[in-house]
Order: sequence, then structure tokens, then C-alpha cells
Amino acid sequence: MIHDRSIETAMANSADWLHSGPGLAPRIAWAFNTDAELSSLSMARETGDLFAVDSFGGLYRLNQLGRIQTLSRGLKNARLLRWSDSGNVGVAVCGTHEFCALDERMQVVWSSESPTVVLTAAIDPYGHNIALGLNSGENVLLSIDRRKLQQFKSAQPLKFLDFCVDKQRLCGAAEYGHLCVHRFDGTEVWSEKIWSTVGDLSITEGIRSIYLAGFAHGVQCFDHRGNTRTSFVVEGTPAKVSASYFGERLVVATVERHLYWLDADGALLWAAETPDDVVSLVCDPLGEWLVVGFASGRILRLDWETARPDR
Repeated sequence: MIHDRSIETAMANSADWLHSGPGLAPRIAWAFNTDAELSSLSMARETGDLFAVDSFGGLYRLNQLGRIQTLSRGLKNARLLRWSDSGNVGVAVCGTHEFCALDERMQVVWSSESPTVVLTAAIDPYGHNIALGLNSGENVLLSIDRRKLQQFKSAQPLKFLDFCVDKQRLCGAAEYGHLCVHRFDGTEVWSEKIWSTVGDLSITEGIRSIYLAGFAHGVQCFDHRGNTRTSFVVEGTPAKVSASYFGERLVVATVERHLYWLDADGALLWAAETPDDVVSLVCDPLGEWLVVGFASGRILRLDWETARPDR
């Protein structure tokens, strides 16, 4: 059976699905379509620019109004894109082993190949350092000019990595069973056993809160010491999660195509059933809006600033 993406793209073009669940529905502030299926999204929090990469290697830089600032092509097999908060440099993972640094024009500055599979990559907020999580369990810290700064091994291969904004630390999670924080020199600050498969990781300022999309275990929240703070149970199987900078808002997408907008206590503010699979979520640092990227290539900014109560 051939899956017709055009049907789901047409559904995503409509705003009716925003009113398919409870709560105050947002408005569509802007919409954008990539030329091929969406692979990954990332945002520069200082500039508000959004970066996207599609399955044909198209790279897009969109401003806060959803307008193209820069378009680049030819980044083949890109599957993960991460960008610095300053907006001046990014990192992409292509295929299984290749990774590259990108400048503000989204041109490849340098590329390299890992001897083992690259599971994930992260870039610090200032664009100074890149971190790679490898399938071997090794984790590599590089300077943006390609110098190797550190290499350390974690108890399990880290599929998710993120830099702490105001400390020289990395927060990481394995696909199953392991959550940890390491200093830049590789020293483990703490690690915790977790009893769920992880689909996504999002951290707030100072790693004060760590959110995991825990599939069958809901959304799990840990504090900066790795202690379990709480868990949010939503209908469905959480696969994507993104938190605002201080954790006032949280957006969650499930395998069953449910989208949830929650406050810091996990209270439901809005929910809807999405017309397509969600590939990436980006929560505004101030918690006023979100960007959702669908598999079809449809990207929407959903804004509550001028939203009206449900009809």
C-alpha cells in the first residue's frame, strides 16, 4: 500500500485540527513547507531564527515571521540538525557516521567521519563546542574549529545530549535505562537508572529540570541532581518533548498524534490531534508559542498571543 503524504499535507494546511481537543487553541502565526520530508528542526534562542533540514538535503533558515533568510542545498542524508543560540554556527549529522559544522550561511565549514555510528550531536549555546554521542559509548567534545578537547565513556551509549547554558556540563540520556550529567573534562557529576525507553530529552536553565519523553512511562521530570521530581501522564505514548527556558511551559507529542501544551505543574492548557506525525518540536524560550514540524515537511508556528477562546 502506498502512503499518500499529499493527503496529510492538505490536512496540516487546515487549522481545523487545532480545535479538536480541550483548552484554548492557538492561532497559526505562520506556516512553511520544506521541499521534501522534514528530518530535523532547531532554533537559535537569541535570534528566534528557526533552522530546518529535509530528506533531500535542503537547509532552511527562517526568521521569526517564517520567512526564508537563507536556503542551502546538498547536505545529503542529513538526519539531525542542532544550532547555537547565537545563530552563527550549527552541527549536522549525515547518515550513520558523518558529521559537519555549518556557518551562519549554512555552508559546510568542515566535515568528518566517525569510526563508529554517531547517535546524536549537540552544540553549546555560544557556538564554541560540539559534543557527539557514539554507538560505542564514547562521547567526544570538539571545539568548533575541529580540535578534540575531550573524550569520555558513559555507562551506556547516549542517544540524547544537550549542553547546559550557564555551566560547563553536558546532560545525556541513553535510549533505555541511563540518565547522566558530565563535566567538560568527562567527569561524571551524577547518573541515575531510569526505567523507561526514552524518545526525547529537554532541559531548562541550569539543568534545574530535565524532561524525558518516556514512552509508556509518560513525561518524566528530574531535578539538577538527578532526583525524580514528578511525572506527567498524558493520553498516548510521549515521543517528543520540548520545554521553555525556565520550564513554565512544556509541549509534548505522542506516537498516536496527540499534541499537548502543559504548564510547569503538568496541568493541561490545550490538546489536539495532529494531522500528521510530528518529527520535531521547539518550545519558545519564554513559553508563549511553539513550532511543530510534521513528517510531510509542513512547519507551523502556533501562537497564543492573539488566540481566542474555543469556538
